[in-house]
Amino acid sequence: MTTTSAGDAHAPLPEDRVGRNIGVGCFTFFIGAVSGAMVGVGIGKLLGFFARCTPMAGLPACEWWVYAGYGGAVGAITLPILALWRLRRADRAADAASLDRG
Repeated sequence: MTTTSAGDAHAPLPEDRVGRNIGVGCFTFFIGAVSGAMVGVGIGKLLGFFARCTPMAGLPACEWWVYAGYGGAVGAITLPILALWRLRRADRAADAASLDRG
């Protein structure tokens, strides 16, 4: 972040934003995959209940790996997109506010 001699904080430089966006995107990719897989298994468990499927002992649902795979893929794509969309929206608002000084 850049500051002036008076100590006013301005919006981060574009180079700082790129590094931040890469870090946020990579972190949310893994978190989104794990959380999406858990949600997918939950959906699989619910669908298995309605289909009257009895999973083998120790497994959460019938064919849980299919639901975990699709849920993980959806989560790994959507969470980074949503997080970066919110960051870019905040950046645009900060840029507009910094240009509106007078």
